[in-house]
Amino acid sequence: TLRLDAACANTLRVAEFLEQDGRVKAVHYPGLSRSSYFETARKQFGDKPGAVLTLDLASKEQCFRFINGLELVRRATNLHDNRTLVIHPASTIFCEYTAEQKRDMDVRETMIRLAVGIEDSHDLIADIRKSLEGLE
Repeated sequence: TLRLDAACANTLRVAEFLEQDGRVKAVHYPGLSRSSYFETARKQFGDKPGAVLTLDLASKEQCFRFINGLELVRRATNLHDNRTLVIHPASTIFCEYTAEQKRDMDVRETMIRLAVGIEDSHDLIADIRKSLEGLE
């Protein structure tokens, strides 16, 4: 329970930070009050809507630059690790699907998935901020 509490709290903090950054085109996390899934998540999961979010940047190239710029967050396809993990779903777990299938599943070339862990949220946000600044 302590791990889940920390991961969910961190995910919300990271999502709120990303929502305020102009370089981020979209943030999808059911714990954000503006999410169309917010009420459903509240009913089903209470105050623990999960530890996974997606964000969209301007291009696939920016996604790779962002991922490569991260130092604390590591690249891996796992979920629910103690450490925060990042992937580009379109070129990893969905790489064998056709462009049409990806479109039907809303898997975008501009999308990044973060599975947030239990590190200090300030450290996570600092790492993410630094990598976003590298996109300029």
